[in-house]
Amino acid sequence: MRKPVSFTSTDKLLVSTRAAVVEGYSATRNWGLKIYLLFAVSWFLHLGARLPLLGLLRFDLLLVVVLAYLAFVGKGEIATHITSTDKILRILISYSILTIPFVYWPGSVINTGIGNFIKAIVFYYFTVAFVRTEQDIKKLVFTFITCQVIRVLEPLYLHVTEGYWGGRAYMSGGAEALDRLSGAPSDVVNPNGLAFIICFVLPFLYLMAGLSWKGRMGAIVLAPVCLYALALTGSRSGIVGVFIIFLGILAKAKRRVMWMVSVVTILLVTFPLLSSDMQDRYLSVIGKGEKNAGTAEGRVTGVIDNFVAALHRPIFGHGLGTSQEVNANFIEVDMPAHNLYAEIAQELGFVGLALFIVLLKSIYVGFNECKRAYSQHDASPFLRQLVDSMQILLLMNFVFSFASYGLSSYEWYFLGGMSVSMQRLAMKAQDEGKASQGLNQ
Repeated sequence: MRKPVSFTSTDKLLVSTRAAVVEGYSATRNWGLKIYLLFAVSWFLHLGARLPLLGLLRFDLLLVVVLAYLAFVGKGEIATHITSTDKILRILISYSILTIPFVYWPGSVINTGIGNFIKAIVFYYFTVAFVRTEQDIKKLVFTFITCQVIRVLEPLYLHVTEGYWGGRAYMSGGAEALDRLSGAPSDVVNPNGLAFIICFVLPFLYLMAGLSWKGRMGAIVLAPVCLYALALTGSRSGIVGVFIIFLGILAKAKRRVMWMVSVVTILLVTFPLLSSDMQDRYLSVIGKGEKNAGTAEGRVTGVIDNFVAALHRPIFGHGLGTSQEVNANFIEVDMPAHNLYAEIAQELGFVGLALFIVLLKSIYVGFNECKRAYSQHDASPFLRQLVDSMQILLLMNFVFSFASYGLSSYEWYFLGGMSVSMQRLAMKAQDEGKASQGLNQ
C-alpha cells in the first residue's frame, strides 16, 4: 500500500504563494479587461472630444498608462506562449526605433511618429494581456461592434435629419464637387475612413447572424443601413472592400445561392436610388465613369509616384509618420501615401516593408491554425464563426490597404492581438483534449 504524500511547511508555503500569485494575476487581468474595454469606448467614440473635461485630463493617455502597468505586472507573473506574431512585431518596433538616427527626418519621428505608432500597437499588447478566455473575447467583440456601429449610425442620422455630409470630392478636373458622407463632427474619419469602418463591421454582422435568431435579426436590420451609409461615402475602395467581404462569405457560407440573390437584389434596388454623380463615381471603378475617371486614374499614378518617392531613402526610410512630408517635398502632394505598402516603404524603407509583410503572414497563419484547431476539437459555435469573420476581415483589410494608409492605425494590431488570443484558446483546448484522452486510456 502506497504511503500518503506528506507536505512539508516549505511545500505548503510554495503552494499557497503560487495560489496567491495566480489569484492576484486573475484579479489584475479582470481589472485590466474592464479598463481596456473602457479605453476602447473612449478611443473609438472620442469621449475626450465630446466631453471637454476628459480631454483636459488626457483621459485616453491615463488609461493607456494604467493598462501598460497592469499588462507589465501580469506578464511578469505567468509565462505566456510567445508566438511568431509577437516576435516579428518586436523586431518591427525595434527596427523603427533603432533606425531613427539614419532616417531623413528623425525629429518628426520623435515628435509625432513614435507616439502615433504606440497608440496603434497598444491594441495588440492589451488584447494579448487581458483577453484570455472565450468570455473575454465576447466582451471585447461586443464592445467593438457597438462602438463601430455608433460611429456609422451617428453621421447617417445627422445626414437624414440635418443634411450633414462632412466631406466632398472634386470631379471633372476640379470643376464640380460631390458631397460625401464622413464621420460625425466629433469623429476624425474622412469618407474613406467611414467606409473602412463599415467594411470592418460587416463581417461581425455575419458573425452575429450565424449565432442566434436575435443576432440574425440584428444583422438583417443593420446590414442595409450600413450599406446605405457606405453608398453615401462615395468610397470606391469601400465598394471594393465590400466585394472582397462578399467573396469571403461565399467561400465560407453554406447557403451561397441565397447570399448571391440577396446581394444582386440589393444592387438592383439601391444603385438607381443614388444620384447620377454618385453613380458615375462608382462606375469609375470599372472604367465606366466620366466625371470621376480622372481621379480614378490619378489613384494609380499617385501610388507609382509614392513608390518613386520612397526610393529617395530605400533602406531605412524617411521615418515613422513622415509619409506626408515625403510626398510634399518630393512629389508636391500634401497628403500621406494613399497606399499602405507605399506608405511603409516611404517611412521604414523596403526593409521595414518586408518586415510588415512577414507580420501580416504571421497573423494569417495564426488564424489558419485556429481554424484547424477549432475544427478538430469541440469548440463553441462562437469561436468557429469568429475565426471565419477574422479571416474575412484580414483579407478585406489587406486589399483595402492598397487604397488607404494605416501603418499607425489600430486595425492590424487589433487583428494580431485577436489571432494570438484565439491561438492561446486553441492550444488550451488541445491540451485539455490530450489530458482527457490520457485519463480515458
